[in-house]
Formats: sequence, structure tokens, C-alpha cells
Amino acid sequence: MSGTAMHNDYDEDPDRFLSSEKHEHDDVHPYVARRFAATGATTVLDVGGGNGKLARLLPSLSMRCLLIDLSPTMLDLAPGPKARADGGRLPLADESVDAVAALYTLYHYGDPLVPIREAYRVLKPGGIFAACSASRNTDPELAGVVPNWGVAGTFDAEDSPAIVGSVFANPGDRVDVDPWDGPLVTLSTESDAIAQLRVYGLSPQAAATATASLKLPLTLTKRGCVVYATKT
Repeated sequence: MSGTAMHNDYDEDPDRFLSSEKHEHDDVHPYVARRFAATGATTVLDVGGGNGKLARLLPSLSMRCLLIDLSPTMLDLAPGPKARADGGRLPLADESVDAVAALYTLYHYGDPLVPIREAYRVLKPGGIFAACSASRNTDPELAGVVPNWGVAGTFDAEDSPAIVGSVFANPGDRVDVDPWDGPLVTLSTESDAIAQLRVYGLSPQAAATATASLKLPLTLTKRGCVVYATKT
């Protein structure tokens, strides 16, 4: 598979990931939670669930969630039940859960087909899978300050529907795509901009330097998609 797996630094630099929560912005997690609830799901596996953005939303929607992640730092911040496990080797029985989420995580895999096949294995018939990622050309307003902007990864929104569809390919399986493409986030302050640039992997100092070159407020064009797949 073409593309490069994203470096996993959630233990080395946890503030990079957590910086995304430092300014208000729309997020996919509430939409995915409601989509799962609409299918009648009661048991959810959150693969690479981090500090629990999705898992915290599910109890109020009458769903039970097991969160797995490889980062001890993120797991310490996540609600239970939780376990340290790899999405490529899920510690669950075949056909044991109603829904599987893999949100902003599959681009960490050199071959994302491996965790998607595992998700398919543990899903019950009729179960739903959700994965999401940004497009390679998201945030074009930051192209001049983000290193390697536009470089292909292993699970970009341009390719993710086809990748998921290659696993959910049995008769009766269904794949739906919920795209986003618009001015969804405004960086109003220097702290907003630094937080956004930290998500891209810039150090605090580099993010502050890059922010000084931006004209704020700056509205970003966010591009990506959520891929939903249903197992027959």
C-alpha cells in the first residue's frame, strides 16, 4: 500500500494530541456516537480511542464501550473499561460487538487493512464500523507553514472509502461516506493557532514561530470524511 504511516508520539509528546482540545471546534465524535445509537448498537469497541472523546459520549446514549489504545499515557486519561491493545490484534471474540470505531487512528498503520479486517471479524452481523481521516489537502491556508503538507499517508480521505470497501466487500455489505469540506474552524487567537499547529507535529516553539507569520483570525478549510460500513 502506498503512503506513509504517521508517527505515534502520544507518550513522547502527549500535549500535541491534547492541544486539539484547547480551542472550540466541530468534531466527528458526537456525529459518530449518534449514528451508532441510531442503529440500535449497545456494545461498542473504540480502537485507538485515546483519552476517550468518543467513549465519554456513549453511556448517555445507552451504549457500553470498551476503549483500546497502545498509549499508556492516553489510557491513563481515558474512562473505563479500557485495555492496552493493538487494533491489528483485537482481544475480542468473533462477532462480539455491535459497532467498532477507528477515528483518526488508521493512518498510524503501515497497512490499515489489518485493523479493518480485525474490526470486520469482531462485528456482529448487521454491525457498523466507522473510520475517519482528513484529506491530504485539508487546511490549505496552512500549507506554507506545515512541514510535509499534502504528503500522502496510508489512510487519507482520498483513499479511505476504497480501503474500507475492500474489506466490507461481501454481498449485502454497505459502505457510506460522510464528507466534510468547508470553513469549519477559525483560529481567532495566537493560542488557537499554536494548538492547531501542534496537532500537525510542530514543537511548541516551532508552532509559536509559525503562528507569528499568520494573519489572524484565520478560517481553515477542513476536508476529510467519515466512512461508515455495515456488515451483512
